[in-house]
Amino acid sequence: MKKSSSRISSKISNESSISELKDSSLSELNSFLLELFRGKTKALPPATVLDNYRNSRFVSPSDIDPIALRETELSWLKIAKSNTFEPLVLSPLTPLGTCSVLGHVDQNNVISTLRGAEVVSDATNVLALQLALDFKQNSAREFIRKYATVHRHVRGQTTDNPKFSAHFSTFCLASGGYDPGNYGFELDHLQDQISLIFEILSRYFSNDQMELRFYMKKDSDAFREKFVGAHGRIWSDMNYELVDDQGQEYYQLMQFKVFVKKDGQMYNLADGGFVDWTQKLLVNKKHRCMISGIGIELLHRI
Repeated sequence: MKKSSSRISSKISNESSISELKDSSLSELNSFLLELFRGKTKALPPATVLDNYRNSRFVSPSDIDPIALRETELSWLKIAKSNTFEPLVLSPLTPLGTCSVLGHVDQNNVISTLRGAEVVSDATNVLALQLALDFKQNSAREFIRKYATVHRHVRGQTTDNPKFSAHFSTFCLASGGYDPGNYGFELDHLQDQISLIFEILSRYFSNDQMELRFYMKKDSDAFREKFVGAHGRIWSDMNYELVDDQGQEYYQLMQFKVFVKKDGQMYNLADGGFVDWTQKLLVNKKHRCMISGIGIELLHRI
């Protein structure tokens, strides 16, 4: 990226032009880039478009059976709805900075677009935006909102794993509400989402094939005590392991992961945890948000 920026900068007479462009408003920058890309596309031969379609990992079709994938997505959304999660169809785009501003994500791993937007790389961030909007309109302390969606994510980072591609389908959950105290929201919605995830995955794997791990943050002693003392919760009857988090900054308090064993290999098919995104969006530290997701496409591949 730095080499590309240097080459562009060398073609602009004023050396400070790049910095000035960064300081421009999104509206001004969009107008400039729209004109730039309009000029570029006018000069593109059709053969070049075909070459780009053949060579770009971002636009190549998936090799997953589309009918099987759609049937899975529909089935999981129906299960989510029966568990009081409201299904939602998201736009392919979301406001610029949705992932990098809320979470610890490098913007270079997101496909930025014109008109102040970016391609959705994680639908849970978008669901957090929707939750914040909901709570702007209803600030009742007992108000709870729960969403489910399936979305085709596109991510910029490269991977050597043939089971991963630049675009893939994911099942996502997000729950939001105000803190009633004593980690009531966290424990209730942790059980809620894990229960739904295991209800889905148990259609494909036995209990012996699934393993649940909780990664506790180092500064979450009070929550750990409540968690350990939460007898009768769904995870009490599961094969689970409690381990210390290794410095992951994405989640608050704890993160959970669901692994499945298939043909001698362990696959991380689902994960989730608590995030502070709605607290940032609402400027309210009493609000709570929990997210999780299952890799639909990864499940089909294994």
